Amino acid sequence: MRGDVVRYDAVKGYAFVAADELDEDVFLHVNDLDFDKSLLAVGTVVDFTHEMGERGPRALSASLISSPVAEAVQAAMGGGPSREHAAPPSSAPEGHHDGYADVLSAAELRTEVTEKLLAAVGDLTARQVLAVRTAVEQVARRHGWLDA
Repeated sequence: MRGDVVRYDAVKGYAFVAADELDEDVFLHVNDLDFDKSLLAVGTVVDFTHEMGERGPRALSASLISSPVAEAVQAAMGGGPSREHAAPPSSAPEGHHDGYADVLSAAELRTEVTEKLLAAVGDLTARQVLAVRTAVEQVARRHGWLDA
């Protein structure tokens, strides 16, 4: 069954998923995720199996279909702008590159990534922003995109 995360409490480690086929939201604990919990946020779409528990439907497992966190990471990595914040068209021809690139300090990269994440997905938790930012910085260091 497929559903959208409609509520998420990162501190307590649970979410509620709404599915068209069910009359009530399904309880989902982070221990039942088949993906990294840092990708979980309101708006995440999951496939899940469930059972009826004492207090209502409870997910047994959930796999990731799409995540606003993953989309924000993609946008921050230059994999394309988010739907809400499309970049203005460039005057440069498609695929044009002048052979030069800005090299940023780690602090400049962190600032740019944080601002991009908050603009793309405003309801990310601080922990999610830090996790994404750290991952982007690691990629940038491996590729030599940062000042030494």
